[in-house]
Parts: sequence; C-alpha cells; structure tokens
Amino acid sequence: MSSNEFKKTALIIDDSEINRDIISAYLEDEDYEIFSASDGMEGMKEFKTNKPFITFLDIVMPKMTGLKVLEKIKAIDPKAIVVMVSSYVSKQNIQEAKDLKADWFLIKPFSRQKFLETLRKFEPK
Repeated sequence: MSSNEFKKTALIIDDSEINRDIISAYLEDEDYEIFSASDGMEGMKEFKTNKPFITFLDIVMPKMTGLKVLEKIKAIDPKAIVVMVSSYVSKQNIQEAKDLKADWFLIKPFSRQKFLETLRKFEPK
C-alpha cells in the first residue's frame, strides 16, 4: 500500500463503552475516522463494511470472543492490522492471539503514550 493510499480509519470492537470512548479520543486527536462496535458480531459487520486500516479488538466480549473475531478478520484479510486490547491477559490468551496472527497486544489500562506508540508501529513512515 503506497502512502497516498493510506486512509486513517480505525475500528474499535469492545463491549466497554468507556474503553471505546478512551480509544476513540486518542484516535480523534490523530485525525482518524472511527468505527466502533460493542460486540464481535457487530464488529465483523463494521470490518466488512469499512475495511479499516487498523482494528483494536477486545478479547472478552459477549456473542463472539475477540479471538474468534480475530480469526474471522484474518480469514477475510490476512494483511489486516489487528491490535488485541485486554485487561485479562493470560499466557494462553497471548499465545492464542499470536497463533491467530494478532499484530500486537495492548494491556489495559494503557497510557495515551503507550497507545500512540502502538499506533505508530503500523502507520506508513
């Protein structure tokens, strides 16, 4: 993807409204267009419709776990950038996420600086 094709779009899939709001605020400051969903099913619809540049995905959610969503997103687009976001982090969760090709892991709570460092890892230079 050449830099002139880079669209600042992000999808946040998290059942916590507070977490969605925090991530949205950080992304808005970076001029991102934001899509969000409160569960995995809705998240999949948003992903297919909007094809975001980056997706921030909670692990523990109703209807469909973040790991299941990750698996489905990567099946649709193996190059999709997916950052797992969770406060519940077990070695098993991290290993499963890695096996399913998660691009990064953010552990809640995280600072604005930590969030932006993560975002920068994926933006074209």
